[in-house]
Amino acid sequence: MSISNDIKNLLDIQDTNITFEENCVMNGTYKGNSCKYVDGKLTYIPTHCVRCGIKNENETITKNGTQMSRITLPITGVLPTYLRLNKQRFVCKACNKSFTAKTPIVKKNCFISENTIAQVVIKSAEAQPLLSIGRDCSVSPTTVQRVITEVAKAYKPHHQALPKHLSFDEFKYAKGQMAFEYINVATGDILDILEKRTSRAIKDHFITNYCLKDRKQVETVTIDMNAGYANVIKEMFPQAEIIIDRFHLVQLINRSMNKCRVRIMNTFNTSRGEDQKKYRRLKRYWKLLLKKESELSYTEYKNYDMFGQRLEVNIVDEMLDYDPELKANYTLYQELLSAMTNRDFSTLENILERRSSMLISNYMKTSLKTLRKHLPYIKNSFIYPYNNGRIEGINNKIKVLNRVAYGYRNFTNFKNRILLHFKFKPVQIRPVTETKQKETHTKVA
Repeated sequence: MSISNDIKNLLDIQDTNITFEENCVMNGTYKGNSCKYVDGKLTYIPTHCVRCGIKNENETITKNGTQMSRITLPITGVLPTYLRLNKQRFVCKACNKSFTAKTPIVKKNCFISENTIAQVVIKSAEAQPLLSIGRDCSVSPTTVQRVITEVAKAYKPHHQALPKHLSFDEFKYAKGQMAFEYINVATGDILDILEKRTSRAIKDHFITNYCLKDRKQVETVTIDMNAGYANVIKEMFPQAEIIIDRFHLVQLINRSMNKCRVRIMNTFNTSRGEDQKKYRRLKRYWKLLLKKESELSYTEYKNYDMFGQRLEVNIVDEMLDYDPELKANYTLYQELLSAMTNRDFSTLENILERRSSMLISNYMKTSLKTLRKHLPYIKNSFIYPYNNGRIEGINNKIKVLNRVAYGYRNFTNFKNRILLHFKFKPVQIRPVTETKQKETHTKVA
């Protein structure tokens, strides 16, 4: 009996009606692949007939042979493991019908154990392709997807109520296909994912699933500078304030400044030695031109290639002297960056309202025009503490899921995988340390 208990502990089988004998583990093959078989027996005395319901009294129900079932178990070593379980068959004298013994380790008419299904769910919550999950759990990728679809039903949104603070964004899931998602910006919980990001699809979704009273309770919605979202928010959430994510504001002027640097750098790509020197310097130390002026080093000398022993601020000043347009754009870039970093809306408004210098590049002029257009929403980003950081992190994980799976053709399957990945969090049982054990014993004593 001790051997039987050891094998059940090894295979994590809790059913006391299953027993194992000596030499029950053997190697074999299944579908041409090497595997490991464990032979067991399931038997017990039934209390009643599952067919007619009569009680088992005076040997009304008798044994009637066995039926062997091959059950897939989690891999215990390097080979797939299968349990060849001999289930006891019973026959009822009252109704002359037979039935088979049942066990909780596997569902009815199923040959994949509950432990294997649990292992599939745990691995599906990680960034792994279906093929790898199926190979590790000895099941097919189709079975893995079926399990994901079934478990994801428990995490599908119910559209009961909306939080006060939302965040909108989109992500690419197929060639030319963009999906829309919105989350609770305070907690980072995904509320729902739509297959399309068009204004019509978003409006139909919120009108269908939320009443006007619930939509009026939304106080803020954080977005990037997508003009389509702003129009939808005004119509769907009459009381909500629109917040432009500060990261996208900095990114806008950062890219404009970098494009200006690249254009001016390419003008020095000539056959003259002095121009080539300027070209290589602007190409090598582009990060210094995008760095905050307050973060440049004014005291620490370092040895820089093509410059020698210099301060960071001296290198920037020398590169800005190469072209007056570069210097003018850098000055404006630093003013905007400082106002956004310090959340100084009045300074930012003054910078945008004053007349731009003739030396400002077209890239920067376009960025200034975009900032003026979204100025009321930018003010809200300085007032409220909310941003799109959580939803951008979610999008990065979604892209990883899509990449490891080599893309999804079915959006519903992809959505179920996303929900399972973010909603299912296995509880990690941490071992109790010796110190905590001593403290517990002391308190009990």
